[in-house]
Amino acid sequence: MESHDEKEKSDKRFALTYIGWSLLDRRTTLPMLPWLVAEIRRRCEKGDCGPVMQPREVHLVLCSPFVRCVPSTSNNSSVFIFEHKAQLISRFIHNSNDLTYFAYLLRGQPDNPESEMSCHVFKACDPNQRCSDTL
Repeated sequence: MESHDEKEKSDKRFALTYIGWSLLDRRTTLPMLPWLVAEIRRRCEKGDCGPVMQPREVHLVLCSPFVRCVPSTSNNSSVFIFEHKAQLISRFIHNSNDLTYFAYLLRGQPDNPESEMSCHVFKACDPNQRCSDTL
């Protein structure tokens, strides 16, 4: 049986800046997604994202079957900003103008095409980091 320390060492961790998120309207189409990501970025750069969702340094931790977003200042992996099953990620979006930015779409219920979706936007601290290949 794997110990807790061994389990944490086997988890994949990515140092990122969490920019923010937004719920998607059901009518959102794929060509609209780059605009949505840009809008989330603009809101946070202008400070319009509110005190709760300021951009912050995080680690995106893959601890199968979950994806967990934890503050980079926390050594305790049970303290997290959000957590969800990796299977709920439905699509990755890369910014072709700035490869350090990426986003993913999260479906509330994977078997229900009408379920709510959200878009989470991140910025990689290292431009060579490839989270999408791992997730």
